[in-house]
Amino acid sequence: ATMKLVFTWCLVLVLCELTYSAAPRARLRHAPHEVGAASVCRAVSVMDAAADRAFLDWASDKCGDALSTNVELVTFSSGLRGLRAKQDLSARSPFLSWPAGYALQTTTGMRHPKGVDRDVWRSLDWYSQLACLLILEKKAGTTSDLAAWIQALPRDFDTPYGWRDADVAELHYPALEQAVSRQREAWARVRSQLEAGGVSCPQAEVEWALHCVRTRAFSGAYEGSTFQERVGLVVFAGLLTVLYPVIGAGTIEQSLTGAVAVLVFLVARDFGMPKVLDLKRYVLCPLIDMINHDSRVSSDVAYQVFSNAFSVTREEAVPAGEEVLISYGPRSNDQLLQYHGFVEPGSRFDVFVMPRFLEHIEAEVGVPDGALDAINTAGYSQAIRRGARLTHEGCPDELTLSMLRVLCAAGTSSPGGASARGGGDDKRELALLLAACRREAAALPTTRAADVEALATLEEAAGTRKLKEKEARTRTILAFRVEKKMLLDKAIAYLSAQTM
Repeated sequence: ATMKLVFTWCLVLVLCELTYSAAPRARLRHAPHEVGAASVCRAVSVMDAAADRAFLDWASDKCGDALSTNVELVTFSSGLRGLRAKQDLSARSPFLSWPAGYALQTTTGMRHPKGVDRDVWRSLDWYSQLACLLILEKKAGTTSDLAAWIQALPRDFDTPYGWRDADVAELHYPALEQAVSRQREAWARVRSQLEAGGVSCPQAEVEWALHCVRTRAFSGAYEGSTFQERVGLVVFAGLLTVLYPVIGAGTIEQSLTGAVAVLVFLVARDFGMPKVLDLKRYVLCPLIDMINHDSRVSSDVAYQVFSNAFSVTREEAVPAGEEVLISYGPRSNDQLLQYHGFVEPGSRFDVFVMPRFLEHIEAEVGVPDGALDAINTAGYSQAIRRGARLTHEGCPDELTLSMLRVLCAAGTSSPGGASARGGGDDKRELALLLAACRREAAALPTTRAADVEALATLEEAAGTRKLKEKEARTRTILAFRVEKKMLLDKAIAYLSAQTM
């Protein structure tokens, strides 16, 4: 009888959950317990005056005193939009909060939106799902609760996705050329997927939505349900616990047993399963998405359980009048340029990826028969297609070093002619990588010194005036080349020292 009662209570709870999740909502109100600041976007274009005023009025109503007392939305001298501190902002104290009910969100296994085919929705990756939600909100026009924010979103994005192939080639970096090519192929498929799912719109609109998502979304662990929903379910379970013996359906002991089963189910669902299954949440959050990036900043975008809102904090204080910056997370300049359209000088998270790594080794010493089979057997087939990866310090990452060990164990000779077999100090492996790096540097059309000079000449010629579109792109290309060639030079210096 007890097991039957427990089963009945659990069935009631599941039905309640289905009722909650199926209820019509303007937006998804579930949010994670904690969200890392992994991918928050800088605003890349200036709004027109009318959209500016409408957005600020709407945002002020949603985030309370934060926009009137803590921060303000401004256009800086560089032409970028961002947030500036109106007063001194304390360290480790939330300075901006935004209600989760007015953000676009998708989670692992989330129910498909109304009007979108379930199977198609499930086949979409996270950024395509968020783009779909954004398109649906835009189609709703002024009836959308997010209309003011959508009107304020940038319409143009100067990223390599929209560049000419010749401009992408000017980066002198095959890894990003390949990444952009894959991005174009993937985004071309999204429109067909959305059409099949019942969401029809032009390709340009799909690309706009995808740009907004990839430049503005942040992600984190998915907790399950909001605090308010948990309270509602617990109250409902409490009422059943009281009424069950009152109406004569069972004893008090049976009622309490069912209540315990319900509480265990809630804890397992909201705290156990998300961690075990590594469930994720991806969020587009107005106003927070306008904070610009600095990798040196220690910051956090977190979900506040009791208020059902996202908040932003920094480990460092911000003086009044200074721009408020957060870190987008450990992003290389490859990612920053591809999705955000800018380069961060001296980033400690930058890397140099060398897809022609195996070609260079083949040209230098040759790759013996069986080496590729050994790499595939060791599970490095995807890594070898990606190529060697060098960190900001100039040393290879562990995966690259492991691939080199497999190559050497397969019988590849070192550049000095000695057998690559044996040895425990990785000198032969590093010598092989050094040879590949030198060949990579020799194949580049320009040197770092030439790029530094060209960049300085461009900036000197521009002076204080705003750069034209072509000049700005050229500056971005040169800045990217300088950063990548600096990493390659660092790698050559490091590997030379290690193989002496």
